[in-house]
Amino acid sequence: MINFSIKNPLIVNLLLAVVLVIGVSSWLSMPQEMFPELELDVVRINTVFEGAPPIEVERQITIQIEEALEGLADIDTVTSTSREGESQVIVRLKHGVNIDDFIRDANTAIDAIMDLPEDAEETEVTRLKARYPVISMSLYGNAAPGYLYSLSEDIKHRLQQIPGVASVGVAGEREWELWVTVDPQIMSARNVPFSLVTEALRNNLRDLPGGSLKAVEGDILLRGLGTAISETEVENIPLRSNAQGGQLVLGQVARVERRLEETQTLGRFNSAPSVNLTVTKTSDASTIVVAELVRELAGELRQELPQSVRIGLFSDLSVYVKSRLDTVKSSGFIGLTLVLLALYVFLTFRVA
Repeated sequence: MINFSIKNPLIVNLLLAVVLVIGVSSWLSMPQEMFPELELDVVRINTVFEGAPPIEVERQITIQIEEALEGLADIDTVTSTSREGESQVIVRLKHGVNIDDFIRDANTAIDAIMDLPEDAEETEVTRLKARYPVISMSLYGNAAPGYLYSLSEDIKHRLQQIPGVASVGVAGEREWELWVTVDPQIMSARNVPFSLVTEALRNNLRDLPGGSLKAVEGDILLRGLGTAISETEVENIPLRSNAQGGQLVLGQVARVERRLEETQTLGRFNSAPSVNLTVTKTSDASTIVVAELVRELAGELRQELPQSVRIGLFSDLSVYVKSRLDTVKSSGFIGLTLVLLALYVFLTFRVA
């Protein structure tokens, strides 16, 4: 090998050049991320049933999906969660199972279920992947909560349009709800029983479960047929009528208003109320590039938003990725320098 190298210096130099080109191209194509994306042996089966209470979700969707999965092989454990408006079934598979084959079998089994609710969205069967957030953005200030939440929806859509962004999680957000508050004194004066209000709401809600009524005895779950509701439409729901054509409507015995839902998660940033948005990237995107684009968007938002609302960034993973890449570059440079120095010390300058 040594004799060949001495006799054929041109070939040796060419091979060294090829190795150098391969090394540089490998460096440039190296994924710029701190933690790789991991595919788990876990499948999630998710079904959205808007407005349905947990007991309806469990009875009409979750239990039926669990029964459909009973005939499938290679299942280790099945865990289900039924919450308002959503059914989620997590299937943990045995090690070494072909996940794609199982997903196809699961889709076939679920498609064979004949009596899933028509208003439920199509069931999604996906393999879970472990992804680490790239960067988090906080929308905070002393503005009204409803204003912060509406701004967060717009910012979430703008973040999702950034190339390389896979998803945007939101913490501290609250949805708007319609609240019907009855006046007991007016109801008593007009001889209107509470059951009449409940029945009227059931009969005039659209063909979806309609949430719940809060009472001293507990929450009363609603479901009914009808059209989509607004504040004015709810106020005009008839409770009863007489032979002369007169009508008593809900707005005469109750107050209908839009409110924010009860707090599910709390967000604070710099001691102020906040809505926090967490950005994750796609598997082929660069952590550094995605974080830079998010920072650019944050700069634009600071110019657009009023002074009462501010933007903050935290948990920026690209800082650690850059630090590790700089460490790799400096280690490579030091190693190359030591090799050249050793060759210069132990060999003549021309040979080195």
